Amino acid sequence: MVIDFFAGCDTLYDMNNCVSISYVSSSYIELTRTCHQGCGYCSFYRADADLMSTDAIRERVNDLAKRNATEVVFISGEQPQEFPHIQIALNKCGFASYADYLLAACQIALEANLLPVLEVGYLDSFTWEKFSAAGCSARINLVSAALASNGEALEKSRGRNPSAGRACIEATHAAMVPYSVGFVIGIGESEDERLNFIEEIGRFCTADPWLQDIRLVPFQPTPGCAMHARPPLPFSAVEKAITALRKAFPVHHISIPPWLFYRFPELATSGLNDLGSVPVFTGDPTHPNFEIPCYETLKARLESHNIHLYERGTLSTTAALNRPEVLDTLTHTRALIERRNLSGLNLIDNDHCFVCGPRNSSGLHIPVKKSVEGHTCTFTWTPGPSYQGYAGIVHGGLLSTLLDESMAYAVMGADMKILAVTADMRVRFLRPAPVGVPLKFVATLVGQRKNLHFARASVILPEGSVLAEAEGRFAEIILNGVTK
Repeated sequence: MVIDFFAGCDTLYDMNNCVSISYVSSSYIELTRTCHQGCGYCSFYRADADLMSTDAIRERVNDLAKRNATEVVFISGEQPQEFPHIQIALNKCGFASYADYLLAACQIALEANLLPVLEVGYLDSFTWEKFSAAGCSARINLVSAALASNGEALEKSRGRNPSAGRACIEATHAAMVPYSVGFVIGIGESEDERLNFIEEIGRFCTADPWLQDIRLVPFQPTPGCAMHARPPLPFSAVEKAITALRKAFPVHHISIPPWLFYRFPELATSGLNDLGSVPVFTGDPTHPNFEIPCYETLKARLESHNIHLYERGTLSTTAALNRPEVLDTLTHTRALIERRNLSGLNLIDNDHCFVCGPRNSSGLHIPVKKSVEGHTCTFTWTPGPSYQGYAGIVHGGLLSTLLDESMAYAVMGADMKILAVTADMRVRFLRPAPVGVPLKFVATLVGQRKNLHFARASVILPEGSVLAEAEGRFAEIILNGVTK
């Protein structure tokens, strides 16, 4: 098949002029880990995983929307419908095919103003045609060598080879579905195979108006994968691959997952200008043993190399941006991104909050979010001996933290429409708070003046005695006269 792409761009990227690097505030939702492939470099997929229900998808998506995510990556095994238990689950949900199920997931995302991305393996042209008006984009991960011999990475894979990857690109292009390309490297291919394949794919699709960005995915050993003992590639090999990608794709975003490659700032001089989709909200289910760096960490790492970090949107080409099915979502996400970039604050809830974050192993895990009605926040917490200052008495700094948290949620309200940060607060300790006794925290929004919101909070014993009181001012994020 010959694809009639636009003429390519001959202007090379100025490798000495990379002063900024972009990223996408992303999130992952695992639809199912069931997969018919057996790639040796992967620990994510297995044959007996359940299928997430559409109700669960909607709940997860709505939660991500409340936390101001802009994109959701639906990740699953390849062709899971080949397994009877998945087919039964699809039938129970009323779907005739797995493609119909994916279409429903995309629609749920768009309704919540999130751009859907499908990372579901290689689909044929007939299947991709169903997604031509779904408002989604696709991730296509490529391998540069067949590696199908005994003991090699793709020995147990079905049709996972360079030709199959090209065919998937052709099918996605024909369906007019925006897509990004990921190059999986370090799984056993030679350096020549790796670099030649990058050059080949560059000639093949660099001018495709549906190609959005390029990712380099260096292999990292993960517990549970067949290749867990294989060492990762050295820096020099990754650097050569980035250089080759920049030459092959002179005008595209070239990214590498920063949680898989710590020395990413050093690649800017070789052509790296993006970090891709960073799953700050959910983590990376394909590499669960790698901690996802937060925005401030990424920013600090890059600023130490005199590189500016900024957030971008998922889509980048005119063809992808002008689809009518995504215009409303794009308007919403662009506003979020603009506010975050202009404010210099990337206020992203990644579930690691010390007070309420479920992903913080050292946190308090208090469900504060579920305790808000209107602009009043009420929750109860019983401190153990680990939280004392003097013997039997809760540390005052911890009480201040919880008072601050309760007031912040009272300001933001149950609908979370107000985005604000603590400007100042005052705490009055009236009597000691005992360890081992349920403490009730009550906070209420009491006023507003311009972009300042005023709140009060108390700590109360079960019998009604007030232990501490707090007053706080919270500054709403306002940019160019427009609030969140």
